[in-house]
Amino acid sequence: SASSSIFIGSRTDEPTSMDNLFGAGGAGGGGPEEWLRSLPPITRIWLGSTVIVTGMANLDFVKWADLALARWEDVLGNGVSGKLEAWRLITCFLYAGKFGFNAIIGLHLMTQISNRYEKMGPICTRRIYIPPPNNDRTNNNENDDTQQRQQQQQRQRNINPNHSPYYPRGESPDYAFALLFGMVGILMTQFLLLPYLPSSLSSHRHIFFHRHLTQYVVYIWSKQHAHHRVNLFGFPMEAAYLPYAYLIIGYALNNGQVLPIDNLHGMFVGHVYYYLACVVPSVLGGGRAVLATPMFLVDLCNWLEGRNVIGFGRGGEDEPVLADVDGVIGG
Repeated sequence: SASSSIFIGSRTDEPTSMDNLFGAGGAGGGGPEEWLRSLPPITRIWLGSTVIVTGMANLDFVKWADLALARWEDVLGNGVSGKLEAWRLITCFLYAGKFGFNAIIGLHLMTQISNRYEKMGPICTRRIYIPPPNNDRTNNNENDDTQQRQQQQQRQRNINPNHSPYYPRGESPDYAFALLFGMVGILMTQFLLLPYLPSSLSSHRHIFFHRHLTQYVVYIWSKQHAHHRVNLFGFPMEAAYLPYAYLIIGYALNNGQVLPIDNLHGMFVGHVYYYLACVVPSVLGGGRAVLATPMFLVDLCNWLEGRNVIGFGRGGEDEPVLADVDGVIGG
């Protein structure tokens, strides 16, 4: 759009234009359908499901209390209804609040940040696939295996010269995995960590986590594209400072009396994800990592984008298992 300029494709640490976070973000003068189709797949699914769930709750088609997650007992079937209500694990992230200014701003921020993160290239956690060495010992020479392993390591360095176990550029499957990690991390820390914090920090128990997940994406986007220039309500800054700007805004909106725990919670889980995805592999070395995007997410996103489903053990001897790594995602 005319009011929003972002970089799609290769990453850059020195952008030459300002990214207006609260620009219209439209589809070049097209209608709502064209704009929706311009969004990459994961952002489109997240936005659509959030609008549907929020709308149904506000129009009383469903009770908002049936969407919330206040206790594990409600999920496990030990709650008031006595029935398994596993949908709460998902719907608690999809309710943006009552119709009003805050809900509109929350949905807009979610869409803008998610769209940028997915299109600009999310943190990649797809492991580089290298076929295992041939274990046929007919030549009765273990040097062959050693040579094959060295060739594998060299091919991995050719794919990513930074000695990373991952492909050099992230795509929609990596973003989907990041969202799943964030949802699990937010719920685990909500019930296993926050109750043990000082009462001044944990007195307000959240039962919906839409803002938590949005701030989680804001944080990992700011770490992935730290030097990207953004414009927040007329104030230019680097993306690295964006989560803290939102933290200050949230604190100000609470009249300086209550810390925005939803912001802090999302940032904390985002930092855990960034540490495991980007810092730990460089410390471990040797192409080792603790996170890996599941292949079913790769196949699902390829199907959503009209590309071939790859599956396990495919790709041949000379190619990585995921094709079109450098292609532009979505839209």
